[in-house]
Amino acid sequence: MAAPLVVFALADRLCALPADAVAQILPMMDLARPPGLPPLLAGIAVLGRTAVPAVRLARLFDLPERPATAGTALLQLRGEPPRLLLVDRAVAVLEPPEARLPLTQETTFAGVAVAGFALPQGTCILLDPARLLLREEERRIDAFLALERERLARAGAGVP
Repeated sequence: MAAPLVVFALADRLCALPADAVAQILPMMDLARPPGLPPLLAGIAVLGRTAVPAVRLARLFDLPERPATAGTALLQLRGEPPRLLLVDRAVAVLEPPEARLPLTQETTFAGVAVAGFALPQGTCILLDPARLLLREEERRIDAFLALERERLARAGAGVP
């Protein structure tokens, strides 16, 4: 049996990540928006004593962004460096159907999609978490966080 999936809404689509790639599903929270925030980021969350960037997943895939609502969620990815993904709504954690659907050019998300499934709620696209961010995007986020840590250290805030 295949591993469970975390299914979420993104614009008008259903997407999923393997559940073992998601550390936790968090409700939307206030995000810091420091000066110079890259457009790919919705903001910075402080989890414990760690500053964690929240990536606008819709923007990453060039999909329409929706305003945050009570249902908006943040998916915390496992691994280092820590990352959050801003999604419109977490839908379910479920076992994937065995039957896979073929991917079309419009559902590949620039090579990030690895499979499609038919769910009762509609077609769901499974994303590969290792392919979400390009190395260059990761470097830009890391460079921004380093600058932000320096700014906070100078201000005496000391967020790691």
